[in-house]
Order: sequence, then structure tokens, then C-alpha cells
Amino acid sequence: MSLEDLQREILDDPILFKLSNLAKEEKISFYLVGGYLRDLLLGRHRRDYDFTFPREAVPFLSVIETAFDFHFFRVGKAETSTYRIIKDEMSMDITPFQGRTIEEDLHRRDFTINTLAYSLGDGTWHWIEGALEDIQNRRIRAVSDRSIDHDPLRMLRAIRYLCTLWDFSIDEKLKEEISQKKEMILKIPRERIKMELDRILLSPRPNVGMKTLYETGLLYVLLPEFRRLEALGQDEHHHLTALDHTLLAVEKISWAMEWMTLKKRTPLLSQEDLLCLCYAVLFHDIGKQDTYSKDERGKVHFYHHEKYSCLTAKRIMERLHFSNLMRERVLHLIQNHMRILNLSRETKETAFKRLVHQIGDQTPQLVIHSLADKEASRGILSYQNDEVVEGHCLHLLDLHREKEIIHPPALITGYDVMALGYSAGPKVGQILNLIRQKQVEGEIKTREEALKILREKFSLE
Repeated sequence: MSLEDLQREILDDPILFKLSNLAKEEKISFYLVGGYLRDLLLGRHRRDYDFTFPREAVPFLSVIETAFDFHFFRVGKAETSTYRIIKDEMSMDITPFQGRTIEEDLHRRDFTINTLAYSLGDGTWHWIEGALEDIQNRRIRAVSDRSIDHDPLRMLRAIRYLCTLWDFSIDEKLKEEISQKKEMILKIPRERIKMELDRILLSPRPNVGMKTLYETGLLYVLLPEFRRLEALGQDEHHHLTALDHTLLAVEKISWAMEWMTLKKRTPLLSQEDLLCLCYAVLFHDIGKQDTYSKDERGKVHFYHHEKYSCLTAKRIMERLHFSNLMRERVLHLIQNHMRILNLSRETKETAFKRLVHQIGDQTPQLVIHSLADKEASRGILSYQNDEVVEGHCLHLLDLHREKEIIHPPALITGYDVMALGYSAGPKVGQILNLIRQKQVEGEIKTREEALKILREKFSLE
């Protein structure tokens, strides 16, 4: 696409056309910059707009607010504040120049592919030398040799772009610089690190991101716990080391979701659901080294590795400042990640129902986890196990649709239990759970049946 074609495309956008007229009327230097222009050149359309303007033009913001009938909110530090609006699936970020001119601002940006600028006021173009060629050649290249020094988070951002921009590669010089300066990432607040890791895992190609984190050494700087998995051989059910298996399992998440769609069981997962799943898969075997053993025949075992994986994953998530809710959801999946894989052909229906009830709303995530884990474990008997595991997964998904299994209506209450002479406390809850389990398994269906079992099995007389 030529710059003339690009200009026409820009002004065909009603928002940009209106902003262009406002900039001309107010005689303001107002620039459309960065990813919007890059994606237009790549033939992609987006609703995320990034702008920049001179610091003295900040009063222009009120003109925009009046014209569009919305109000910006301010994010970031005082010297690097961004004015943002998110409305109707559209976002707009306006940031004052970093420097005195548009040229200085562009030279302070991260990568050349993000240094295009178009003036909505006078229609002029501005870019860093080589920017257009780098977009054409699908190359992620730093603006300067000091780019990472100015913001070490750009190392993760480069990898995130690699995951989100199809057919792009990281410039070898930049990749080498990341490897050399990887320890600098520890200077960055953990919240910012987690945000970039989130974006990598939620990207269309998380496996590419994880592979690049490993190749550059960033993986072991951020998550040194993974170093112990690199040379850890596994049992005969695996064809890879523990680390390679983990990275492949992350890649197989997308396969598992496609498989479910083909089976007409498309999972309805929020971004938060998917993120919890990705971290659970990433951490699910991280405690294996702590449980490695060999029996007298030389067979390798990892007994109860779920428990140790949870302990290690919890430390990592606390270090990266995960929310309490996300941490608990991830740990719930890790703790239970072997349960579907350990089901046999002879598993009874009551066991399936009990499993779905215990896993609850995270059942689809556990199914995806199990399928991804299975596909990343192609050892002996793997093909024979495929039919069993996949059949169990489909059945669990069907049971998950039955609300009475996930959230069965309460047939009795704590007052019914205490009427037998129990004092309020944990024992009451345990009894209610046992009654509920029998209800889930179909043994009891009415309040009368529940009360009968309560009197017969738990009476204090």
C-alpha cells in the first residue's frame, strides 16, 4: 500500500476525519502514530488509535472531548502521562511528545515498526530511517542501541510483537542484545512483567513467545524454577524432557480448543479463564524435580507432583503479584490436572459426576488442560490412551452442562444438621458436603431422602 493509499484510508475513517478537521481548525500539530499505521500498511484494520502532540497543545484535549462527547482519563506518571478513552470497542490514547519535536519523539520509541507518524493537521509523514523497510520485511528492530537501556521491558515487548504480528522475526542484533541484557528485566516492576507475560500467553502464538524467552535466557531470569526441568527425563509415557513437554503443552492448548470445537463442544471462556488455563499448563509440572524417583526396576515416578507443583507455582505467582482469585484458580487446575488422565475405561458414572461437581465451573478448562497435556506426552501407549481420554473429556463436558451437578439445589441446611445435636463448626460443613455428594451422584433427589440419610448416618443418639 502506498502512502497516498494509506492517507485515503486514514481519512475514510470517520473518527480520524473528524480529528483531522479539528486539528486544522485549531492549527494544532496532531499526529496519528504507531501500531494503527503499521497495521494499515500490513492490510489490517483496528479500532485502537494512538496519537501524539506538543505538550503545549494539551488544551486541545478539551476540544476533542466536546466534539466527541466523552472524557479522557489520565494514566501513567506525570512526565509520561497518557490521556485515554475506551468506548464502544474503540480506544484512543493521546500522549504528549517525548522530546520537543515529532522527530525526537519517534527516536525515543521502542521499535522502528512503531515509528510512523501522520500529521492530521497538514498531511505530512514522518518516520525513522528504515521503518518502512522493516515493516515490509516483517522485522522487529530497535530504534537505537539505547532502546532497551531506556526501558528493559522492551525485551518482553519485542517477544510479544513476535507472537502477535504474523510472519515477523526479531532482528538478530536485537535478539543478541536481549540475551546480553536479560538481567535488566529484574529492574522492572513485577506488575508490568506479568502484563507482558499475560499478553504473550493470550497471543495467537504463545509457543513462539515461550521458545524465544528460552532462547534469549529471559525464561530463566524471570522463572528460574524452570531451569530444573531442562534436563529432567520422564517416564515411558513421555517423549520429551519435562521442560520441552511443558512448552509443547502450552502450544497444544489451541489444538485442544479446536478439537473441542470440531466435537461441537466449543468452550465459552473469558480472557481471564483462558489466562488461568495458560498459567496452569505452564506451571503444571514445575514441581516434578522434587518428586523424581526410580523403583527397583529403574522405572521413573513422580508421585504427588501436583502438590509440589502447586507449592512452586504459588511462590511464582506471589512474586509476580497475581491477584488472589487468579492464583487460587490456577492452583485448582494444577492440583487436579492428573484426574482426567488417570480415569480408566471402567470409571463409573458416579465418579464422573463427582469430578465435575468438585471442579465446578473450571471443568472446560481442566478438559483443555488434559487434552493439551496428553498431546504433549507421546510415549508408549499414547495412541491407545487417546480414545479413552478424549471420550472421558466429551462426557465430562456434557455433564458440565447439567446445572444440578455443578450447583445442586440445597436439600438440607446447617440448621437441619444442628437439630441432631451438632454445634456450629467444620463438622456441620463436612456433613453437608457428604449429603451434597450423594445428591450429585444421584443417590438422593428429595429433601425427605436427604433427611432420612442424615438421621440414619449422622444421628448423635
